[in-house]
Amino acid sequence: MIVSLLISLPIILGLAAYATGFVSKRSPRIIGTVGSGLVALLALYAFAMSWTHSGIVLEERSEWIPGIISYHVGLDGLSAPFVLLTAALTFLAALSSYIEIGSHEKEYYSLLLLFEAAGIGVFATLDMILFYFFWEVTLIPMFFFIGIWGGPRRKYASMKFLLYTFTGSLIMLLAFLGIYALGPVKSFDFLKLLAHKDQLPFWLQIWASIGMLIGFGVKLPMFPFHTWLPDAHVEAPSPISVILAGVLLKMGGYGFIRFNLQLLTQAAIQMAWVYIVFGIVTMFYGAIVAFMQDDFKRMVALTSINHMGYVLLGAFAGLAAAALKVHSTHALEYGIGGAIFQMFNHGFAIGLMFIMAGVLKHYVGSRNISQVRGLRFLTPKTSALLIMGAFAAMGVPLYSSFLSEFMVIMAAISFNSVLWVAVFVPGITAGYYLWTIRRMVFTEPVSGAKAIDIRSWEFVALILFLIPLMVLLFVPGLVMNPIYSYVASLGVG
Repeated sequence: MIVSLLISLPIILGLAAYATGFVSKRSPRIIGTVGSGLVALLALYAFAMSWTHSGIVLEERSEWIPGIISYHVGLDGLSAPFVLLTAALTFLAALSSYIEIGSHEKEYYSLLLLFEAAGIGVFATLDMILFYFFWEVTLIPMFFFIGIWGGPRRKYASMKFLLYTFTGSLIMLLAFLGIYALGPVKSFDFLKLLAHKDQLPFWLQIWASIGMLIGFGVKLPMFPFHTWLPDAHVEAPSPISVILAGVLLKMGGYGFIRFNLQLLTQAAIQMAWVYIVFGIVTMFYGAIVAFMQDDFKRMVALTSINHMGYVLLGAFAGLAAAALKVHSTHALEYGIGGAIFQMFNHGFAIGLMFIMAGVLKHYVGSRNISQVRGLRFLTPKTSALLIMGAFAAMGVPLYSSFLSEFMVIMAAISFNSVLWVAVFVPGITAGYYLWTIRRMVFTEPVSGAKAIDIRSWEFVALILFLIPLMVLLFVPGLVMNPIYSYVASLGVG
């Protein structure tokens, strides 16, 4: 019942936050923060269960539509880290919302908890239709987050977000229906399909892979399906950008690994270069375009696109290297394990940078890089967080984000030496972050400029984003051990 509680508890808390909001303005904020903290502790317990047991743990199954759809949930070394990430980032987003959200709080916190429930459902479900159900539910609160609490172009950004992601979801659903109709077993149950995956016709795997490539590619997002993301991030409130980048995008990466790679393995091996090229292009595109931005938040949004390219590169280069036995020693672990670890690290690192974009807007008065000067004199605590967050986002060896990027690039080079070109991407990323810090922090302030530094409690709260990255640099096994167990269960190589 633990997984069901992880899904249902945020819904119950969300209803409570909405109902009590009619009586007390502060109660939705308190319920949202404390409640999401309790869910995070429960998610930590569930993650610990996956750490101590291999395979599927905390499994629950009951018939929803007999013979077709079942309520089938459980956690393994792939899903458990994402459930923990979802719960942790929802708590940090709720805590960070104190800085920026001041209106319609009962609606805001109830939608935030609904999103958390749906996000956990996406990662925990083991039925493809149930997966699609939760996948679609996440769109509802995100649409309202952008459309109600967003910036001046919020209506345009929210509609663009909905049209892109909903269209991608429908294409993904068609792939699921094709597997059900034309596959060896008439079931949407993932474990049943996995047991018969060798009987899936190769042509069906190819077509289903293409459909999922588009569906998951929109959500990841990968080039050229990425254009909805910068607008959504720029207009969304900063705490919502945290869960948009930290949770919603991870659903795309999770889908690629769970379905394209694990279920449609033969097609994934044959199409490996397709995924790898998309990954490399996405990495370079995100990094180069980010270099040209003046809006700090748009720059961070494009960094997210850059970082998600690592997921495709690592996962499918590692798979291909192991399957084809091309310098395959540890390539599978480095590639797929590194891709999953990259997504986990990215959620915390880029989450802090989005909150810093909100801090610049609300406390400094602008997030335009060309207009902000001399922060080390005006706002020393803000400057310190900006520098530490930038170091995490660029993969400096002070944080575990360095390890995941290193693992992905090593797997890529193990597969084919021409992929050494990927090493330029961290260099470009470091270049534009250092240049940004140089202009915003290490310059003289404009004459007469005024800014408010973040309060001490806010500084401590935002440091929470960095603590997991610092701990995992020295003890990566805390997250990587269940991930390695999952990778070993794939049976490739």
